[in-house]
Amino acid sequence: MQYLCLKQLTVGKTTYHLGDTIPDDVILPARSEKLIRSGYISKLDEETEYSKNESGLFTQEQVDKMIAEAVTPIKQKEEELQQVVADLNKCKLTENDGMIPISIKKEADGENGQITIILVTPDEIQQVFSIMQQNADEGSKAITTITSENVLILLHATDSRKTIKEAAKKQADNLFSSNDNINESKKHNEATSMN
Repeated sequence: MQYLCLKQLTVGKTTYHLGDTIPDDVILPARSEKLIRSGYISKLDEETEYSKNESGLFTQEQVDKMIAEAVTPIKQKEEELQQVVADLNKCKLTENDGMIPISIKKEADGENGQITIILVTPDEIQQVFSIMQQNADEGSKAITTITSENVLILLHATDSRKTIKEAAKKQADNLFSSNDNINESKKHNEATSMN
């Protein structure tokens, strides 16, 4: 049986390259199955999609399909990057704003998640690094005094210590719940007439 070379392969003293036909009796039958499973060769017969024809190794449909399969992940990455650029353009940052855009990739159930851009001040970045340099207990205590959502987001995204992540999440929950309570109490503070 003849085989089609899919990866460079040396048999005996002959080197076969992608697309070369390997003649009968060059590869032992016991060895051929392992080479097929490893992706070095495939069986070459009339039904093989890789069989040679007058115009070349692959048909135009096969070439188009292979190109589409190779280009799809690149197009997806390009679309993701274009979205990040669009998000940055929405921010309309200037050098005088003093804000620094930082993109954070959120993981979603083992898959690649979306990229979120947050704008932080140099002071917020300094605060993040200050806490990251502390041990876990000191960092957890310091987090309880943080009132910046950006600092908490950065700490949760960048610090790998479980204690710090949990403390940042807890402090964020506390900030949001206290903001909700303040907003609720403002709704019920109507002026009363003094008669």
